[in-house]
Amino acid sequence: MTSPDASGPAPAPRTRAPLSAWLRPALLLVGGLIAAGLLLLVQQRIAAVAVVLFSLFMAYWTSPLHAGPHTPLATALRRRANDVTIVLWAPGNPLSARLQTAIRNPREDVIWVNVYQDPAAQQFLAEHGGADAVPLVIVGDEVTPAASVVQLLDAQAEGRERAQNGDQPGGNTP
Repeated sequence: MTSPDASGPAPAPRTRAPLSAWLRPALLLVGGLIAAGLLLLVQQRIAAVAVVLFSLFMAYWTSPLHAGPHTPLATALRRRANDVTIVLWAPGNPLSARLQTAIRNPREDVIWVNVYQDPAAQQFLAEHGGADAVPLVIVGDEVTPAASVVQLLDAQAEGRERAQNGDQPGGNTP
């Protein structure tokens, strides 16, 4: 029998999502239930069931329960390079959802870090603007807070150009 210390480092504790992350899913669910209730009043049972199912799906999809892809920040930062994109994202954040929809997984050049699953990522995010900076995109030494899809694609293009020129993150250009 091994001691708890011999089994290796314990996983980092999972942090809780802020209450504000639950507002959108709650509104979607309540709105869907109200719409379904109104449909039932006018004898539209099939439409009511469809609205309830859709509301449940959307409430889950926009909630912190939808974990999505995650790599620990320490692992992601070890792979930091001009041709690698690190995205700190949060479940339920609309900009994060747009990035995940536009940048499909799996991709070797994009690393997703869920800030609710990694305390180090939350600390890094706090240093770069806090919750308002989500999704935070890191390409080499460049950090883009609250990045849109276009900003992410532009940062990737600039990073590939720096990589072709031989520039390294954290170093001076020749």
